[in-house]
Amino acid sequence: MNIMKKKNLFLAAIAATAMAGCTSDDFVGDQSLREANEQAAITFGFDVPTATRASGSEAATALGSQFIVYGEKSETDGNAAAATNLVFPNYQVNYASNSAYTTTSNTKDWEYVGATHSEAYQNNITTKTGSSEAVSANSATQTIKYWDYGATNYVFTAISAQQSDITNGYVKIQKNTSGTTKFDKGYTLTLTSNADPSKIYISERNEISHTTGADRTAVNAYGGNVTMKFRNLLSQVRVGIYENIPGYTVTIKKFYYADAASPAFSAMTTEGTDKFYANIPNMGTTNGATLNITYYDSGESLNWPKVAVGGSATTANYIALGGADASATGLKADATVGESATSPTFNETSGAYSPVFPQPENTANLKLKLDYTLTSPTGETINVTGATAEIPGQYLAWKLNYKYTYLFKISDNTNGSTGTPGTDPAGLYPITFDAMEVISDDGTAEYITTVSEPSITTYAKASAVVTNGEYKAGETIYAVVEDGGSLATLNTENMRLYTVTTSDATKFPITEASVAEAIAEYDCMTAAERTAAKIKFEKGSLTYDKTVVAEDGTTKEMHASNNVVASFTGAAITDPSPATQYYAIEYVKTPATYSYDEGKSNYTSDTFTAAGPLFTRSGEEGSYTYTKATTWSDETTYYKRTAVTGTGTYAYKIVKVVP
Repeated sequence: MNIMKKKNLFLAAIAATAMAGCTSDDFVGDQSLREANEQAAITFGFDVPTATRASGSEAATALGSQFIVYGEKSETDGNAAAATNLVFPNYQVNYASNSAYTTTSNTKDWEYVGATHSEAYQNNITTKTGSSEAVSANSATQTIKYWDYGATNYVFTAISAQQSDITNGYVKIQKNTSGTTKFDKGYTLTLTSNADPSKIYISERNEISHTTGADRTAVNAYGGNVTMKFRNLLSQVRVGIYENIPGYTVTIKKFYYADAASPAFSAMTTEGTDKFYANIPNMGTTNGATLNITYYDSGESLNWPKVAVGGSATTANYIALGGADASATGLKADATVGESATSPTFNETSGAYSPVFPQPENTANLKLKLDYTLTSPTGETINVTGATAEIPGQYLAWKLNYKYTYLFKISDNTNGSTGTPGTDPAGLYPITFDAMEVISDDGTAEYITTVSEPSITTYAKASAVVTNGEYKAGETIYAVVEDGGSLATLNTENMRLYTVTTSDATKFPITEASVAEAIAEYDCMTAAERTAAKIKFEKGSLTYDKTVVAEDGTTKEMHASNNVVASFTGAAITDPSPATQYYAIEYVKTPATYSYDEGKSNYTSDTFTAAGPLFTRSGEEGSYTYTKATTWSDETTYYKRTAVTGTGTYAYKIVKVVP
């Protein structure tokens, strides 16, 4: 059974069929003694027969055939409504197949009237914040409920957990009935290490106003069909690594980490060989946890449950994924990584996901440090040590009920040392990793990150991403730069965009390393040399802003005041050959230094363009400043770059756009 279809919503419907008659008897709240009016009763069931969502017995199985509902009428901001307006004080609703219409309160195989529970079960569900009042006071009198047209609104929330976990005290549920706003009135869940959080589902907050309309057959109409949407408590994460280094295979040797918040890479010295390790606050589910559940108050996620995690689940500052048993394949010592994005080596066998607690407010970056070995077909080996990667924390803000896949690509660049660390120089160019985040809930959002010091992350909304890690033509592509642990402010001076072409993709492939080398020489070329170059560039333009489109379609602010986001639109591709358009993004942390032909003045208006880029000079001897010239003047002396004297610090990202 696939219980995470499309939005992975489990739909519980609280339904009342159309009321007939308008006598005063039809508008009462609690009918525990007299015969119920069948058309006025509030009943529970799965009432949305949509093929893409779990419903009926399938959803009932996912919920363990029961859930606990809390409902009040005329709720306001802040404190709870008066006790007399508490309609469902954590009532349990039980599923029984083919039981619909066997009682007045059951039209969809779900029943709450008369449900009874063990004392242990009752004592682990608290009705109110800061109160010892358990559900036991109500369990023996779970009575039929009716819509009250004298109220202005109803609010329903619900939770489902394994009944045995509740009975044994592994899961304790407390309803929070006060808060700064009505969106803060959620739950506190206390989980021991014995609990199974993968079986916990939380509904969206559902507020139904008296003014929603007269059509009581509509979904979420007052007095009609109320749909509760359940989301699984957990997020799911997996990590994969692949490589595309011509002529070599890549074997993982070890990962490094430190049990410290935001450590420097140099402080990550603890070695791990049995599984994948990286520094980010641990959200593993094997320890106990205290969960504070509130609700989003705006945007596309309005009324979705939001989880803040505390307790022993957050005691470690690093995450370890994989290594379930010694025979499992995965990212660990001596693992040979895959050679494409479609066949990476994942942290778990067959790419299985690891459950983690959500962290929607996360701001901590992921820091990855590892050693690996390159091996050629002849048996030659190159050992790379201390390669590092860093992903901005905004891309690690896991929401409940979402799946995340991070793919790291080891390319032909390296910032790891191939000799003695600290003595021999690091590789010529930074190692780059592609971190691709795939969210399979409301769509597919993809982040492709070249990671070093600094690193570039590119991102596009779900509809602009294709399955092999490329972007669709004509769509907006966003880029941010992680530099020294924070997002860099971007502008025309430090962030550049190029359209890149190659005359021979086999002999002169477009990679981060080849582009870095070619761009470094490009300003020194004449026009004729540029025409003859195997890899060519055409400068493009970027737009700078503070926000990107988030994975759920909302606007995500990356910085409160600085323009840390650069964006561009991939050109439309009408000719299928070539099928891929390449772009290069260049970030300049510190610019390279050059030598210039001293005082050369034998250029003319006729040779100005053919000579390639020429520069004018200003300032005093020893501190000259050279500026690229765009127009010719007979009265100006021009200078030409002749060589690179200092490499500077740059980061590059290759972006592929397809039709």
